[in-house]
Amino acid sequence: MLYEYNRYTKPAKPAPPEKNWFLIINLVLALVLGTISLIVQFSNKPPVARFDEARRDVARARQLQAAVYAPDQLRMAEHYLEQSRLMWASENQRWMYHRNFSRVETMAQKASDMAEYAAMRSVTLRDSLRWVAATGINLTKKRIADIRSQFADMPMEGQVRQQIAFSELAIYESEEAFKRGDFRRAVARYQIASKKIGSAGDEVTQILNGYFVNAPKWRKWVQQTIRWSAEKNEPVIIVDKLAHRCHVYRNGVKTAEFPVELGPNWLGHKRQRGDGATPEGLYHVKRKKSGHRTAYYKALEINYPNAEDVAQFRAAQARGDIARNAGIGGLIEVHGDGGKGANWTAGCVALRNRDMDTLYSMVGEGTPVTIVGSLRGISTAYSENSAAPDGKGQNTAK
Repeated sequence: MLYEYNRYTKPAKPAPPEKNWFLIINLVLALVLGTISLIVQFSNKPPVARFDEARRDVARARQLQAAVYAPDQLRMAEHYLEQSRLMWASENQRWMYHRNFSRVETMAQKASDMAEYAAMRSVTLRDSLRWVAATGINLTKKRIADIRSQFADMPMEGQVRQQIAFSELAIYESEEAFKRGDFRRAVARYQIASKKIGSAGDEVTQILNGYFVNAPKWRKWVQQTIRWSAEKNEPVIIVDKLAHRCHVYRNGVKTAEFPVELGPNWLGHKRQRGDGATPEGLYHVKRKKSGHRTAYYKALEINYPNAEDVAQFRAAQARGDIARNAGIGGLIEVHGDGGKGANWTAGCVALRNRDMDTLYSMVGEGTPVTIVGSLRGISTAYSENSAAPDGKGQNTAK
């Protein structure tokens, strides 16, 4: 009976195949997602904040003109930042679990550090250059103004004038760069201006030093002329070419002084006709002229060339310094029509007409006329302020 029961007992039905596959797929998906979640959670994350900070630091360095004042440091910071970006892009190409952003962060940190150094160096150097430029511009402008004022009437070679003009242009460019905040260029241009005006000043000084070799001779002439005036109680005329002044003495005392204008090449003794130089030496009034006898209001013609001038001229021709067919020149006068504000005569000494009236009335034919390069450095008995012998009791006309 038991056998029959077991034989006819109905067995349990197995689960449908599709339900088993569904469970398996769900389990696999859960396992994959869990694995991915763990990988994402425990894998290296990109240093977004660090990289953004480095980028801001580099931008700040640029704003502080590091490209001008710390270009090497700024380029290095930009290089580090670019390397950090490239490393980041390279890591992104790798499987997430194998990514390592430590080098990216290290390079970004180096970019920040270098950018901060570039910014600090830029600010420090900019402030320093601003001070250097401001000081240098002021000093150089003063130097140029001094050269201009001291040697404005002095005949200078073309090269010297070019140096002065170039220095003025360079200092203008320096000032414009300073206004733009380009202090590096401002310093560079003022330094060029300073060098040029310094060279011009040195050349002018050298010329004057050579010119003043004749100072002992001038001193002797002036003393001789004033002594003659004191002994004869007569007027004498002394012309100081460097100071552009005409002094009148009577009885050894200065009684009048007038500004004068000379030939354009007045620095040095007249050597030949047409050189535009005003002669230096001991002369006298050869002839007084007025009216139609002169083209310059009134005139005192002097006896240039004198014997010494002729001897010097012939010696220069013999040496070959002056052409054989050159002339010595003549008709040098102290005359009117001055006051033009420039050295314009053919070698004469020009006074304003009102001053010429005064001088004309004070002297006569035969009056000594001594023309020297300068009265400076003459005897200690002479006044330093007037650059002329003691004018005690003088009545200076100007």
